[in-house]
Amino acid sequence: MNDLCDRDLVEGLIKGDMNSFRILFDEKYTLFHSFIKGMVKNAWLAEDITQNIFMKVWVNRSKLNPDQSIHNYLYVLAKNEIRDHFRLKCNEHHQEVQENHRVFVEDFEESLDVQAMTECVARIVAKMPEQRRKVYQMSRDRMLSNKEIAEQLQLSVRTVERHVFLALQDIRKHLPIYYLFLFLSFDGIFVGM
Repeated sequence: MNDLCDRDLVEGLIKGDMNSFRILFDEKYTLFHSFIKGMVKNAWLAEDITQNIFMKVWVNRSKLNPDQSIHNYLYVLAKNEIRDHFRLKCNEHHQEVQENHRVFVEDFEESLDVQAMTECVARIVAKMPEQRRKVYQMSRDRMLSNKEIAEQLQLSVRTVERHVFLALQDIRKHLPIYYLFLFLSFDGIFVGM
C-alpha cells in the first residue's frame, strides 16, 4: 500500500467501510501473523493475537489518524499484545513460584515443629520411671495394645492403662504449650490402641 492508498484505506475504516477493512485484513494478516508467531513461538496464540489486533482496529476505527501509517499502527498493536501476553505469563509464573515457596516454607516449618516436639517428648519420656517409660514406648512407639503390653511385661491391663495415663499426664504437664496442641493431635491418632 502506498501512502495515498493507506490514507484512503484509513478514511474508509473511519467511515465503517467493511471493504476497506477486508482489504487491510487481506494485505496485512499474513505478515503480522508470521511476525507474531515468530515472537510467541505458538501458532494458535499467534492466531489469537493477530485476530485481536485486527478486531481492535475495527473497534477503535474512529480514533484512527489518516495521516499516520496503518502498518505502524498495526505493528504497535501487535507489539503491545505480545508484551501483554508475556507479562501475563510472567505474572502467572511468579504467582506459581510464590505459592510453591509458601507451601515449601509451611511444610518445612511444620516438619521442624514436629521434629522439635518429638525431641521434647523424647526428653520427657527419658525422665519417666522405668516401668512407665517402657509401657509408654511399647504403646506409642511399637503400637502394641494394652493387652499385648500386659502380657509381655506380666502386668494387669489396668496397670498398663494407669502407666499410659500417667505417661501422657507427664508429657502434657512438661510439654511447652506451643507443642501441646501438636502433640495432642498426634496422640489422638493412638487413642483406643
